[in-house]
Amino acid sequence: MTSAIESEYEAFLGLFAAHRDRVFAFIFSLLPNHADAEDVFQRCSLLLWRKFSEYDRERSFLSWACGIAFYEVRNFVRSTQRDRMQFDTALMAQLSDHRLKQLDRKREHLDALKSCLDSLQPRERELVQQAYLGEATLKDFAQTTGQALQTLYNRVARLRRILFECVRRKLAAE
Repeated sequence: MTSAIESEYEAFLGLFAAHRDRVFAFIFSLLPNHADAEDVFQRCSLLLWRKFSEYDRERSFLSWACGIAFYEVRNFVRSTQRDRMQFDTALMAQLSDHRLKQLDRKREHLDALKSCLDSLQPRERELVQQAYLGEATLKDFAQTTGQALQTLYNRVARLRRILFECVRRKLAAE
């Protein structure tokens, strides 16, 4: 592979890996049969790579990928019309719009949460990360740091409330 193709391939893989689960969830929300959703997802994955050169990097990769997935789902439904239970095109479009809005809201929530986490003091951020992302338990963390376990639970609960209010304010401001 030439370095330009390798670079494109790496860019695609990075974006695809980051959004793969959400693209599948989008497809599965339109096709209730898991096996059908898997088939369409596989076809869609190949199509995304083939069309990656057309992707506008200023836009959301997830929205672009879900747009392509929507048309792949429609093609699949059209080709399998023999089955009795299929969504009609209007319902699929409505479900698609609803799901895309949900994905956008989820991204907005995660962006707001990241911003709120960044605003915490380093010790507070470390405690939140330990409580939710750490491999050790909060009890282990308490023993390591010499702090009372109940004190850590209370601090985590207070930080959760602070983060919740911060995210709520940021989303309301948008």
